[in-house]
Amino acid sequence: MNFIKRNRTFLTYVFSAGSSFFVDLILFGLFNYIFGFFLGYESIIVSTICARILSSLYNFLINSKLVFKKYSKRMLLKYYILVFIQMCVSSILVYVINKFLIDTFAIIIKFFVDIILFVINYFIQKVVVFK
Repeated sequence: MNFIKRNRTFLTYVFSAGSSFFVDLILFGLFNYIFGFFLGYESIIVSTICARILSSLYNFLINSKLVFKKYSKRMLLKYYILVFIQMCVSSILVYVINKFLIDTFAIIIKFFVDIILFVINYFIQKVVVFK
């Protein structure tokens, strides 16, 4: 029980990030399927942007209300700067890995890239965005 109390913020963040991650992954897969017919590999970048815009709104609302229980316009601005940076890193890494290293389903590569970014993102949100 002490573990849960001591780590409540992190455990709630795991739920928030996990559910946002699945929203993002599902939207990415859907957008990549649709845009893939027209854009080829470049659909990865467009799909990442579209999915991240929608999933980040969901994530900010959950984080500000349930996880960190704080909200301000300044936090929203910092959050979206972080989202933009993370979106760029994610889309570039998935694009490069998929096009030049492993030509497989982009969604699989995105899964592993975003897991790594998830851990980094928690600390940035805790220390910078919602401090």
